[in-house]
Amino acid sequence: MLVISAHADTNFSSHRLKKLPGGLLKGHMDNFTGVYAVMKAYFSGKLDRGNVRIELTYGEEKGLLGAKEVAKTLKPDDVVLVVDVTATPTEKDFVVEKCREPELQRFLKKGLAGLSYDLYPDCPDPVSQSDEVDVYSKVCRLTCFIGVPVTGGDYNAGVVRCKEKSLDAIAEALCQLAAQH
Repeated sequence: MLVISAHADTNFSSHRLKKLPGGLLKGHMDNFTGVYAVMKAYFSGKLDRGNVRIELTYGEEKGLLGAKEVAKTLKPDDVVLVVDVTATPTEKDFVVEKCREPELQRFLKKGLAGLSYDLYPDCPDPVSQSDEVDVYSKVCRLTCFIGVPVTGGDYNAGVVRCKEKSLDAIAEALCQLAAQH
């Protein structure tokens, strides 16, 4: 099974988003951006729903509670992709982090052919090194992080910017990976 996970908790606060010239978005990107990219893939109709499971989790800021619940339902041979924001510097449309397994790297390189991304075995994000991958990788060997690049500060603290085309690229990436899985 291909499992796509994004956290969707708002912590009971409001968030604003503003479209800027040049295809940029400005706002509180953490907790929404990954969900948007995943839902864009879902509603495209390109995901094989018998082969793909989407998990929108809660409690990221409270010990990754939702991810821990999802982890209890995973099988060791599942492939798990966590989608969220990253501050890893890049000129590419998105970043793949925490992709240590050569088997997963081969799967991604084949499935992401034609897309603009960087791939790292570790986590070069200068803002945060902790995410749901840390939970899921205790159960599943083939787990990685797909990051929407953001700029302009600490995405956990508030307003940052991202390229709208990054969200489109991640949605397409998820569809291509699902078709290959």
